[in-house]
Amino acid sequence: MKTSIYSANNFTKTLLATFFFFLVNVIHAQEISINQRSHIVLNGNVSLVVNNAAFINNGNVSTGTGTVKFTGYNDTTGSYIGGSNSTSFYNLTVDKAAYGTVLKSGADIINTLTVSTGTLYTDSNLTLKSDAAFTARLAPVGAAAYITGKANIERYIPARRAWRMLTAPLTDAGSIFNTWQNSGVYQPGLNTFVTGPNATGANGLDASPQNNVSMKTWNSATQQFNNVTNTKVAISAGNNGSADNTAYFIFVRGDRDQANFSTATCNTTTLTSNGRLQTGTQVFNVAGAPGAYTMVGNPYASPIDFSTLTKTNLVNRFYVWDPSLNMLGGYVMLDDLSNSGTYNKTVTGSSQTKDIQSGQAFLVQTKNNAAASLTFNEANKSSVNNNLMFRPASGSSQFLRINLNIVTADSSLLLADGIFAEYNDNFSEAVNQDDAAKFTNINENICFVRNGSGLAAERRPFISEIDTLFLKLWKTTPNKYQFDIVPADFAGTNIFVEDTYLDTTVPVNEFGTTAYNFTIDGNAASAHVNRFRIILKKYNVLPVTVSSVSAVLQNNNVAVEWKVENELNITKYEVQKSVTGSDFSTTGVVAATGNNNLHNTYNWTDVTAAQGTNFYRIKIYDRSGVTKYSSIVKVVTGKTVTSSMGIYPNPVTNNIINLELGNQPKGIYKMRLTNTIGQVLYSSSMNSNSGNGTLLINVPVKMSPGIYQLEVITPENKTAVETVVAE
Repeated sequence: MKTSIYSANNFTKTLLATFFFFLVNVIHAQEISINQRSHIVLNGNVSLVVNNAAFINNGNVSTGTGTVKFTGYNDTTGSYIGGSNSTSFYNLTVDKAAYGTVLKSGADIINTLTVSTGTLYTDSNLTLKSDAAFTARLAPVGAAAYITGKANIERYIPARRAWRMLTAPLTDAGSIFNTWQNSGVYQPGLNTFVTGPNATGANGLDASPQNNVSMKTWNSATQQFNNVTNTKVAISAGNNGSADNTAYFIFVRGDRDQANFSTATCNTTTLTSNGRLQTGTQVFNVAGAPGAYTMVGNPYASPIDFSTLTKTNLVNRFYVWDPSLNMLGGYVMLDDLSNSGTYNKTVTGSSQTKDIQSGQAFLVQTKNNAAASLTFNEANKSSVNNNLMFRPASGSSQFLRINLNIVTADSSLLLADGIFAEYNDNFSEAVNQDDAAKFTNINENICFVRNGSGLAAERRPFISEIDTLFLKLWKTTPNKYQFDIVPADFAGTNIFVEDTYLDTTVPVNEFGTTAYNFTIDGNAASAHVNRFRIILKKYNVLPVTVSSVSAVLQNNNVAVEWKVENELNITKYEVQKSVTGSDFSTTGVVAATGNNNLHNTYNWTDVTAAQGTNFYRIKIYDRSGVTKYSSIVKVVTGKTVTSSMGIYPNPVTNNIINLELGNQPKGIYKMRLTNTIGQVLYSSSMNSNSGNGTLLINVPVKMSPGIYQLEVITPENKTAVETVVAE
């Protein structure tokens, strides 16, 4: 029996599948045939089930958002899709154990192809379509299901000149030249240019006016990109169906219209490739060196959920290139070190999620010096079709996110880059693999700097009192910029952005977003890479802090002065003295008079100071009986023969530097503390009322063990440099 749907007198007779489930059951290789000028329409989310039959399209088929399903068990010749016209299916399902289903004519999938059981024979007639709204995906393939033959895979690219990390999710595929370069032929809206120097017909490269390289691959051995110098090679590395696809970093100008070589011109295009779909388990062996990166292409023509992949000796982290950032795109890092399933990303405005899209490539990082791999299984496939990436556009942690925006000529904001800091006692102050390295963008970059490392994400223990985040900003141009600074869960913390060029300290809203606007002008200092830093300081009730202690000669006496902060529940202060620097005894007691949690200053005079060296410290008593000590200061009595300046004690502890002055001028002393790479950690000025005594420098930045330089400019404008050792 043959079932036909036909037209008469040039009027199209339309079959409306308005019922929820439409079943066509014809046996022994019978046909559903749509004749010329006939039209079958499936309205809504209905199902057309083709049971033991062929589907012949010589007319027109509209599948709406419905599903056409091939099934059956007892036909003798196999079901097939045929006819003179291609058919566009919203969803196509193959669930036919006997003989399978054959594509004898074109079958375009708009949304989802499902192969549950049996074999789908494609014969290069299958196309997974991609446009601005949809990118078709291959759902998890059943254990008793197979796809034989080649298919065409599309990836829509919007009209934006940008770099992209892409792959052709195929094995046994054609060459780069015959696929993404469209065999060198211009067809509107299809494929693109791949350019490079020394372009010849033999190497397949397109010649560009600037001889720019537009396609690269990742070299895991050198940890760098290599230029693609020949495109007449397979776009996929192998043909055995086991993780054969290659990942590329490619600059897409639009289609192969020559006008797209102008930076002012760009249009949409769709990259196409032909090969066998990769199904089943796909294992990528990646670089085995600790901290090494490997670029991997999603092997499936489907989104995958990165959180579900099997990661052997890999950090639970990946990097992508978001083409919507800045002028040419930028890196975005996502990781989940606690394995919670929730991924943090450096650029909050990026649309990238934990779902890697069909045709998308990404970078992963190795943990230890051992074999490492990334394994994909059918169960890792995701239904989250995130086309936004292909369109323009231990207790709770504390997070501080910084987005860098370019202020354009019309005052709109262009998101350029982003970073985040996470605080939790699960993390160390040292730089390790919890901290994500910064990959350098083509245009503007921002990162944290710690111990010489550039970090896209820095992770540190919870702040006890004060912490500093050192920013590096580079590849800027004379322009207006804006930081969006977004703290989360920082109640009880004062946050400031320090601008060394403007010499300003601006408070940050700890409960919302702070927009900090700045300009890179003609002054080179405005573009200094270390212009900015973030200071975080706890302001909730803290133990009293002695912010400074000084001991200076006044005639034959020694005047001891100490300044305190956060004074609360303090009963008294003892002034203790020693002539050796180790054996202290109490020589004076001063009652606490403040206890108002503000800055307070106390004074005491030693009228029995011994000739020579005298050491002083302050012992603090609170109402609970707990005591603590200030740092030690030193003063020399008697005739001072020579001028002197030095650090005591050295090495220093607890970020406190005591600068001793002997026979020095009175007045303002300017000080700047730098590390071994020249970064300024602290700068300030202090007044000395006497040329003999100690200036206490309370550095607000955590001083890691190492060597520092303290530059001191005296009131007489003389410069001295003292070496500071931190323990």
